[in-house]
Amino acid sequence: KHLLIIFLTILSACKQESKIQNPNGIWTETELTELNSIVSEFDQILTTEYKTDSEKKAYLEYSNNVFQNQILPNINGMEKLSSDIKKLVVFNKIWWKYTDSGSEHFNLKTDSNYTKHLTKIGEQSDFINGYADSLNAASDLQPSVIAGFAKNIESIDLTDKNNRLIFAIHYLTLINR
Repeated sequence: KHLLIIFLTILSACKQESKIQNPNGIWTETELTELNSIVSEFDQILTTEYKTDSEKKAYLEYSNNVFQNQILPNINGMEKLSSDIKKLVVFNKIWWKYTDSGSEHFNLKTDSNYTKHLTKIGEQSDFINGYADSLNAASDLQPSVIAGFAKNIESIDLTDKNNRLIFAIHYLTLINR
């Protein structure tokens, strides 16, 4: 009995953390580490801003804020994260840089490792599948896709790190283009 109680206590104390999926070996180990760090930093920024321990609650609140106000909130830490990700190895597998009016911006690359990743993850989710299809068809994030993402985000599991990665990349792209 005592061993069972100890085992169950240890098991319940271990937080089950989902990992970034690597379908077809799209990402290198370095890139996977960087993707995990992007999600962790995004988690930290949102949970701090919305004063909660729940990533799901923070992500939903952020998305609701975007949908209700039709603007991207200026949250403490986003600018630093945006600057930091430009230095990552994985950056060029997701985004491309451009300069407009003397400011450096970035947008999603089409036909990239990220769009391949998105398509593969979309096989498990109608929402992500539709998002990937729209992104691939337009080669950009169209206003209807942006609005639909914010409005329908509740249809995906935000406890899943893969979905939070897609969310983070989506909003980091919008903030920086």
